Amino acid sequence: MQAVKFPYGISNIEKLIEQDFVFVDKTNYIELLEKEENYSIFLRPRRMGKSLFLSMLEYYYDILKKDKFDKIFSKLYIGKNPTPMASSYRVLKFDFSGIDTQNDENTFYFFLEKIRSTLNTFMGIYNLLHEEERAQVLAAKSPGSMMNRFFDYLNLWKTKTGDEPKIYILIDEYDHFTNEILIRDLGEFKSSVTQDGYIRKFYEAIKIATQQGFVDRFFITGVSPITLDGLTSGFNIGKHLSGKKEFHDLMGFSEAETASLLDLVLKDKTAATDIMNDLKNWYNGYRFNVNATHTVYNSDMLLYFLDNYRKEQFYPKQMLDPNIMPDYGKLSKLLGIANYQKNISVLKGVLENGYVTSELIYQFNFEKPFDRTAFINLLYYLGNLTLGGQDENTGFPKFVIPNYVIGQLFWQNYALILQEQANLEYSTDQIKDALIPAADGDISQFFELIEQVLQGLSNRDFQRFDEKYIKVMIMAYLFHAPFYYIRSEREIKNDGYLDLEVLRHPDKHSNPMQYVMEIKYLKQADENQLQSTMLAAKSQLKSYLEKDIILQSLQRLKAVAIVVVKDKVYWEEVV
Repeated sequence: MQAVKFPYGISNIEKLIEQDFVFVDKTNYIELLEKEENYSIFLRPRRMGKSLFLSMLEYYYDILKKDKFDKIFSKLYIGKNPTPMASSYRVLKFDFSGIDTQNDENTFYFFLEKIRSTLNTFMGIYNLLHEEERAQVLAAKSPGSMMNRFFDYLNLWKTKTGDEPKIYILIDEYDHFTNEILIRDLGEFKSSVTQDGYIRKFYEAIKIATQQGFVDRFFITGVSPITLDGLTSGFNIGKHLSGKKEFHDLMGFSEAETASLLDLVLKDKTAATDIMNDLKNWYNGYRFNVNATHTVYNSDMLLYFLDNYRKEQFYPKQMLDPNIMPDYGKLSKLLGIANYQKNISVLKGVLENGYVTSELIYQFNFEKPFDRTAFINLLYYLGNLTLGGQDENTGFPKFVIPNYVIGQLFWQNYALILQEQANLEYSTDQIKDALIPAADGDISQFFELIEQVLQGLSNRDFQRFDEKYIKVMIMAYLFHAPFYYIRSEREIKNDGYLDLEVLRHPDKHSNPMQYVMEIKYLKQADENQLQSTMLAAKSQLKSYLEKDIILQSLQRLKAVAIVVVKDKVYWEEVV
């Protein structure tokens, strides 16, 4: 039997089909998209299959790829149900990833070069314009003037030859470089996309070409609407399909699709349920419409796991794909946009309450300050948050952390913020070093670290302290241990909620001591209640251990009662 091949990192549909990679057929969305709108914008977090879908559109509509149509699409939905527009366009495809944004001069130069290179290739393969006209187009000094000059010459070409090129524009990663500018310099971002900014002028030229009839359709992908919404007055013809329920599953994998992919590689079929539970915790959870009945898996994360599992029938040592980590690991930089302290309050709200509530916006108004609502929505579009339920009072959606992978990034960033507030200079490696003895059953160094953080905080910080805040702090540091999986507030039937479970990582590459923790907090004025509070915590843990089947099944388990009195940490094991 031929080995299963997963298209991890492959975004070319021809290569994927030719080389017999596993392919989850999403081509039915081509038919739906064609009926929906000529000018479409579709946004999703990075690494969820946007580039592959654009490749599908390119090969489906490109008149020069007509001879490859049957080879690529014959076994897929769209090949069996072709639309009238198949193989009927000249496809102009831009890819704005990889632009150097080190400073504004570099950004302008590399953006212009991307356009120049793309137009040069386009004019060559479709044999459009005479040589001197091409040279005039490519000599333009700005993105907008280059596009305008190209369409002006195309109009002359049409008059002279009678050939009216029908163009389908595809733009991949339209905002990749502008998001980098946003993180680096909000002022430069505004000047680039608003007023007479060169990015806005580029899109204005496309809009004019739609009115002239040259650009019949376009499909633009990216992560957030923050760039295009800055162009509203100049480029207002695109329809956002990102939040439409019928397009919810266009990118990412459903539960059924994930189960089918796992079945392709799983030799021990009895392990399917346990593995699916782990995959759901780690990679699922993305919802892009509040009324969607289900969530989807991040496709890149899932393919990374399956590709590794296929080879050894074992979890990868790192559940988070190292190649995707930089995409989601920019939270600390995002916190610096506009107002650091207000952004920190959003982060704390998510971790302490499990969600934040805000209006879902489709347009960022740069006439107003970049506020809390804008920051929450930016985190949502980048994939750091996703849609949960709805707030009963406001009707606004609740934004939640989608899965354990993203949660880990939030918790680790929060631990570093706490260190900064306490004027500590621990590195992440030093935090991990304090946790390593816990794997052997000695958790004292970890609690010493928590105590040092508490002692570095101000009296003002303690005014709002409670048990929940202490638990969040402990979790923030525990998330630095790569050999642990942290679970919070699991319900114990008829006996309340267990504060924390510090469990062996699901990859099963290690076998550390596991912990269950019950956490209490006392103000300094109530220190005389320490003994009774500790006894209550230990009694609660004993009850959990006696009643809960899951805890009874765990090996190498310690139950730890923790009582924090202001900046002192007291803890005892339950025997």
